[in-house]
Amino acid sequence: MNSRQMQYVVMLSEMRNFSQVADRLGISQPALSKQISSLEKELGVRLFNRDTTPLSLTPAGSCYVETAKEMLYREEQLLREMERFRSGEAGCLDIGVSPFRSQHLLPDIIKKMKKRYPGITIRLHEPPSDQIRKETAEGKYDFAIVNLPVDEAVLDVIPVEKERLVLAVPNGMLDKLSEVPKGEMPQVDLNACAELPFVAAKQTQEMRQYFDKLFAAAGIHPTVTVEVTGLTSAWAMVQAGIGAALLPLRFVDGENKQDGVRLFAIKSDLSTRQPVIITRRGQALTEYAQYAIELLTERG
Repeated sequence: MNSRQMQYVVMLSEMRNFSQVADRLGISQPALSKQISSLEKELGVRLFNRDTTPLSLTPAGSCYVETAKEMLYREEQLLREMERFRSGEAGCLDIGVSPFRSQHLLPDIIKKMKKRYPGITIRLHEPPSDQIRKETAEGKYDFAIVNLPVDEAVLDVIPVEKERLVLAVPNGMLDKLSEVPKGEMPQVDLNACAELPFVAAKQTQEMRQYFDKLFAAAGIHPTVTVEVTGLTSAWAMVQAGIGAALLPLRFVDGENKQDGVRLFAIKSDLSTRQPVIITRRGQALTEYAQYAIELLTERG
């Protein structure tokens, strides 16, 4: 039994199809079948039930896959630990992060990283936040950046600079506010915004959870006129005068032109969120991953 065979079994347990796994691995299906059959013969048990469609694991196979995943993870961590002794002239840094933070938080960090470690490849992974948390706990990233809460039983957590959420309101809708405060960044009570139409993230997204929590705390049932997937789409809708939106200040401040839009600070303790750097608990970090984390924490 070797790590290559373990990887084959794990992939087959996930894809449930010999042909697809063989294509992914770049080997022939008979060669893959031979590897699995050889392993089953060595172990003296059947790992897969080949009579079902799709392929299914036997009870022994389920036990094997669970342990194999942990062994493969430990092997990867051993390699990472050895990599810490290298100069950082080569290697990969995998970061789980939202598209928003890829655009507004990481460019300066990556520029500094490449100056110190010009030979490394930095790979940004941008799945949904819940998937980032899950895959970080599985050790698939060097580290990730998400918002609290996280499962600290399986993740190590390092706080970074808090993010402020603001209300972006098209100028044409300001007359719908019961009062329009004065000032460069005036504060507004959400009760004054009850009549506004809103652009909001879809129900499955994290930003929608903040949106719903804010308005629920204020006892308001907002009218969501458009649901979108990304912050860029929400901002475009606000600029088009379709509705107001809850957005991170870092997103709308600076390079995003605010013509035709007014920003409001929100009178609520819930108008900030706490981003954190997370790693799998006890995970070994490369020298350049540690440097990236140092740069991110310095921002606070």
